[in-house]
Amino acid sequence: MGWMIADRVSLLSSGNVVTLETEPVDPRDIFRGDYVVLRYAISNIALTAYKGTSDLAKGDTVYVELSKNTAGKWRPVALDTRMMEPAEGNHIIRGRITRIDKRSPRLTPERKKPREVPCPLCGTAQIKYGIESYFVPEGSGRDIEHARNRAELTVDVALADNGEAAIKSLSMDGKTIYNEPLF
Repeated sequence: MGWMIADRVSLLSSGNVVTLETEPVDPRDIFRGDYVVLRYAISNIALTAYKGTSDLAKGDTVYVELSKNTAGKWRPVALDTRMMEPAEGNHIIRGRITRIDKRSPRLTPERKKPREVPCPLCGTAQIKYGIESYFVPEGSGRDIEHARNRAELTVDVALADNGEAAIKSLSMDGKTIYNEPLF
């Protein structure tokens, strides 16, 4: 039991922290008890980011390299089933594939000119990182959900060297509203 606490304290004390943007979640499933359901901009990754040689499958553990872009947002730049060495300033987060969509956008048969049918998830892998829900004090969930759905909620995530992730804090409009206690 002591090693579990020590691992958690070590992870949350880690200097490897990335701030992730959240995305709206289907309102039929946004609040379960005292948990807020979270989804991230890094949850759906283009299969073109995959660096491995074998086919990806649902349930595979994957490692995603995150890089901060010029706007200061963390974005996936590589995906592999093996741990990789991140480029300078980048970080690795470990996740599990929950869905793969290998479809390609298709053209509609129109009389004059065919057009491409929008397919935002075509050619993507959906990944969960174990940070998709967060316990909040009773009665505070609705405000957090609304902020999440307005894209005003960000989550600071501590990352271990092996890619393990833990929620360190939640922020609304850039102001920290919750810090995860070490114990």
